[in-house]
Amino acid sequence: MTVLTSPRKQSGVRTALVLPAGLVLAVLAEACSLGLLGLSGWFIARSAVAGAATYSTFSYINPSGGVRAFALARIASNYGNRVALHSAALRRVTAARLRFYDRAAAEPGTARTWSGQSLDRVMADADTRGMALIQATTPFVVGVAMTAGGCLAIVLAGYPLVAVVLAVAATGCAVLAIIATRHADDGSGPRSALRTELVTAVGCWPEMASLGAADHLAHRTLRRLATFERHRFDQAATQARTRGLTRAVTAATLLLAIVVASRRGADVSTLVFLALLTAGVMTNVERLVAAAEARIFARQANLRLTATGCDETRTPMLWATHDRRGLTVSHYVLPETPMRGARRIDVEIAAGHTLVVTGESGSGKTTLLNAIAAAVRAEGTASVAAVLPDDYVFTGTVADNIRLADPAATDADLKGLLGDLLLGDLEPNTMVGVGGRELSGGEQRRLHIARALATQPDVLLVDEPTTGLDTNTATHVLTAMRRRLPYAVVVLAMHERPADPQALRPAWSTVSLDASANVNPLSSGGSRTYEQASVVVTEPPAGDRLGELVPPG
Repeated sequence: MTVLTSPRKQSGVRTALVLPAGLVLAVLAEACSLGLLGLSGWFIARSAVAGAATYSTFSYINPSGGVRAFALARIASNYGNRVALHSAALRRVTAARLRFYDRAAAEPGTARTWSGQSLDRVMADADTRGMALIQATTPFVVGVAMTAGGCLAIVLAGYPLVAVVLAVAATGCAVLAIIATRHADDGSGPRSALRTELVTAVGCWPEMASLGAADHLAHRTLRRLATFERHRFDQAATQARTRGLTRAVTAATLLLAIVVASRRGADVSTLVFLALLTAGVMTNVERLVAAAEARIFARQANLRLTATGCDETRTPMLWATHDRRGLTVSHYVLPETPMRGARRIDVEIAAGHTLVVTGESGSGKTTLLNAIAAAVRAEGTASVAAVLPDDYVFTGTVADNIRLADPAATDADLKGLLGDLLLGDLEPNTMVGVGGRELSGGEQRRLHIARALATQPDVLLVDEPTTGLDTNTATHVLTAMRRRLPYAVVVLAMHERPADPQALRPAWSTVSLDASANVNPLSSGGSRTYEQASVVVTEPPAGDRLGELVPPG
């Protein structure tokens, strides 16, 4: 009977075998380095003493052979340990990524949290966790082994008190490294806050400048930058202080070892041997400072990987439900911007009605649409089509682009759709994209909308539907959207209300994300009703921060 083993399990077995081999080779390589250092120093000092004597029986053949043996063994073991440890580390990185993706795929609702930045974070955290094998585990194992081996060698040389001094100093440095790095932080929080601030500032800079608020925006961004730089400085200063203390302990240990050995009658060559061996052991111990910090960073990365979808910069989550009565969006926390505090938004939109989300660039309109789209798709009870800024016109015919949404659409259907959106000069067989007809910004947007309308969605989300259109064309497009989807919920993100609100009949509502918009306390009712839709904007509760999902009720 043949037993099949999964590739992932085979990889885990190979990692379990490669890792101990790599650690053994790392210990052997460092032992050869210490042996080479101590023997070379002893050899040089002994040769000098022998050369100064009138008569000496000292033979350099055996020590020189030992030096060469240590050197060759160090080269071979160094090469082997690097190959083995990097192989094991890369396997751990791969395993960490696969575990995260498996867990994320198995848990419902995590799709709404995915973004390019969250994927980058996963990659970086998996790298940190995997490389901790080289940056944290290996230095610790090597440091312990070298301390034990060095102390044993010194005891065998006849100087047990020197071994005690070395053991106490090594233990003290290890404890110091652990204490100094227990509050270490990889800076992902301040870095993420600075990144968000910079993206927001770039997006809203033109409008802030036109309002005379550019200085306020610049000062806020500089404060975020100063916070990030202060965090980096504090981390670097703590590490520098710790390394300075460990080096001071190394110097004191070296001096004390020489004094103790001298009082025990050690000759010059033995003193050199003991001093170099002590210095070599303490050099390995000093590396525990960086190893302890790498261990803390790996633990933080592992916590983020374990918390599936928990990313501080993800698309904020919300509750969204859709039924025959319409769409309900609740507990969405609008993030803070340089010109506006955080808010919580709750919306109820009846079927066949429209919500217009207004606000300046950078106010969070696109983020809100993304969050609604992710939540409705995750719920799975309604079809949703979203026309967002990164929509693409594919190379091919107009029909090819629209039939991506509705493969069964006939040429007559396509002509009718194009005519409703005032794209009558485009035929279904018109080539667009690379090598095709060049479309204006307004034409591209209408083609994106046409593709979305072809799906006949229950919920349609459109970001800036009237960009590049004159007033009459914009009114015509909005009217066509509403006429073609009489029972759908439509959410539009625009800089300001449409010039002709009649285009959004039978009923429409607005919610403004600008800093000047009123925030109504929930305790006083806080509900603004526009015909059949209800919009509630409130101050978020103290614990209701960006990205946190608070169950309704």
